[in-house]
Amino acid sequence: MSKFIKALFLAVFFFSVSVFAQEDEFNNTSDKTEIVKDGDEFSEGKDEFSEEGDEFSSGDGFSDEGDEFSEFSDSDEMEEKPATNWNRFNWAISILFFTLLAGIFVRHEKTRKLRPLFLLGAVVILGFYRGGPGIISSFQNTFLFFIGATGKWTAIVLFLGVIVLTYFQGKVFCGWICYLGAVQEFLYIGKAKILQTEKAQKIMRIIRYIILGGLLVQLTISQGIEWSKIGPFKVIFNLYSPNITGYILLVILLISSLFIHRPFCKIACPAGLIFGWVTKLPGAAVLGITTSCAGCKTCNTACNINAITRDKKTSKLDNQECIMCGECMSDCKIKSINPFKKGEEHHGKITLKGIKKLDIK
Repeated sequence: MSKFIKALFLAVFFFSVSVFAQEDEFNNTSDKTEIVKDGDEFSEGKDEFSEEGDEFSSGDGFSDEGDEFSEFSDSDEMEEKPATNWNRFNWAISILFFTLLAGIFVRHEKTRKLRPLFLLGAVVILGFYRGGPGIISSFQNTFLFFIGATGKWTAIVLFLGVIVLTYFQGKVFCGWICYLGAVQEFLYIGKAKILQTEKAQKIMRIIRYIILGGLLVQLTISQGIEWSKIGPFKVIFNLYSPNITGYILLVILLISSLFIHRPFCKIACPAGLIFGWVTKLPGAAVLGITTSCAGCKTCNTACNINAITRDKKTSKLDNQECIMCGECMSDCKIKSINPFKKGEEHHGKITLKGIKKLDIK
């Protein structure tokens, strides 16, 4: 069965790549054809029409600008919907599909081993090949959409979709699909043991609150996305930054990723912080333990993201930080840690003290 699942995954994976590659080529050809037609039709008219055609040809689904088209008349409505917006929508749906698939795979020991393939595919396809759409960009577009600063509904599908899947499957997007986290994870050498205590996790979460608050203030005031101008991941995948700040942040990210497991995810990622809030909702998917738990530190040792911390002889699990990588489930010899629905028996935070000393907070 495992060989069949691997073959099915690879078939769907490469089929998706070929489909989107052909679609991108078709969109580029269509854009060029539309420009020529516009030029022929309005060549004897006003110059402003030809300029509009140029603006459309240079835009794509990831651009955060476009307000200049809002003053066009109703007759230009057809030109306000570039094909690349649908291209971004298609990519978002594909990402959500693989997130759903990962949420199923993480619950089974054999398919759990496919996580490195998911991460590698995310880096190659979503990172170097596509360059997006990114989850942070989708989050910012979602906020701008709801405050009425943008009407790009296709840009919010990814973030809202991941929120829904997080409720039913946990933060599996972060652990399996996010190419931002995957880059950091591949760089991690695991030699240094720093920022692993429960107190350290709380401090880093506070920093994320501050960053999130600052980001929301910036979005509200400027009503535009400035993150992309300094984001270190954009520098990695595009090998270019419009300013020196991007290169400085890149160096910091690369060095810190060598010694800290997913430092950006722990300290700066606003999307991951919000997905963590979802796990606090009643009925949300969380990790929990059965009565067979022996209270050992096997799961704590396996958890690189430090969602499970160790205080003296006690392990503590915080589902808000868990990325559903499945490492703890694979390493637990008695299989006492598994996904559950949050409720009276399984909570967001639990203390693992063994069978007779189980303490649920």
